[in-house]
Amino acid sequence: MENFEYNTPNKIVLRDSCTYQVDTYKELKITGNVLFVTDRNLINLNIATPAIKALEKNDANIFVFDQVAPEPKVSTVREIVEFCKNHEITYVVGFGGGSPMDIAKIAAVLLKSPQNIEEIYGVNKVIGDRLPLALIPTTSGTGSEVTPVAVVTSDDGSKSPIVDTHLICDIVLLDAKLTTGLPPKITAATGVDAMVHAIEAYTSGVRKNVISDNLAKKAFVLLFNNIKTATFKGTNIVSRRNMLIGSSLAGLAFANASVGAVHALSYPLGVSFNLPHGESNALVMIPVMRFNLKKATSLYADLSRIINSEVIFSTDLEAANYLINQIESLIKELNLSTKLSDYNITEKDINTLTTGTLKQSRLLSYNLTKMNETDISNIFKSIL
Repeated sequence: MENFEYNTPNKIVLRDSCTYQVDTYKELKITGNVLFVTDRNLINLNIATPAIKALEKNDANIFVFDQVAPEPKVSTVREIVEFCKNHEITYVVGFGGGSPMDIAKIAAVLLKSPQNIEEIYGVNKVIGDRLPLALIPTTSGTGSEVTPVAVVTSDDGSKSPIVDTHLICDIVLLDAKLTTGLPPKITAATGVDAMVHAIEAYTSGVRKNVISDNLAKKAFVLLFNNIKTATFKGTNIVSRRNMLIGSSLAGLAFANASVGAVHALSYPLGVSFNLPHGESNALVMIPVMRFNLKKATSLYADLSRIINSEVIFSTDLEAANYLINQIESLIKELNLSTKLSDYNITEKDINTLTTGTLKQSRLLSYNLTKMNETDISNIFKSIL
């Protein structure tokens, strides 16, 4: 077994309705001048407000920043630093999907560090410390609550990842009740995103290890077996809880093993065409899996046999193809698009998408099968 390091948050709490209970924040000592990072939609839907009120009852002074948009821009980071300039923030809470949590992670660093955001782009560039940080996911998808990764769109329009163990939070609160009101399409898209995390972590070309492998397999089973119920019977708390756990386990897996080409191809769809991240993953997931099939056959076969224990496959290739076909059918059952034309993306846009993907050199380097410009272009053309 190769040597490896494994990093994880200090504490993960799974408890229904815990985010609305004063005792939760008292027990975890989340107090002082708290920066609460979320988005306006969660305030308007009264999802974030009860958590804010519970924090306030724990003698915390809450400073709410709710201007985080999907695919957040670096300008949002500058706004939040300016917003906090006259407040002595002692604790940061990120509440929402991947975007608010990513911004909270970056803010916790920049409010303590002498660096600016441009200085921490890339891998392991953070100097010094960060403020105490708690993350509360409201979707079952990004896994951001457990990862050392945050992504923003930089001034030139490219995706700029920050990867650093300083971004791993102190406390994660997993509250399945927060997810029961998610609309079916968001449930499906974020769930597919989490499935991609599990699959890409398990088939990573680098850094995968015995811990990440076992987390990825468990995550995949939970997500695959519960995504349809969570999507179409959203108040089913058991399926919601399993999706939330599966998403975090997948996050813990890819945080240490990384993701690959599915994410590399999906990023320009978000940047150039404003597609939600989960939907863009659903678009490119199957063709990338087929591209990786030759090298990933035994790994796909492992996942296939786990969820199809009653089926006898004569070869690994048969099991692997069965898995790909199952996932393709599942994406369609979830009413997610598999064609670029559904988003008015045409052949004239292929060059933009290919160029944008090539900028994701880090993710492409982690993919099990090396992918060149022609390969990328052909994948996009296959889903027009």
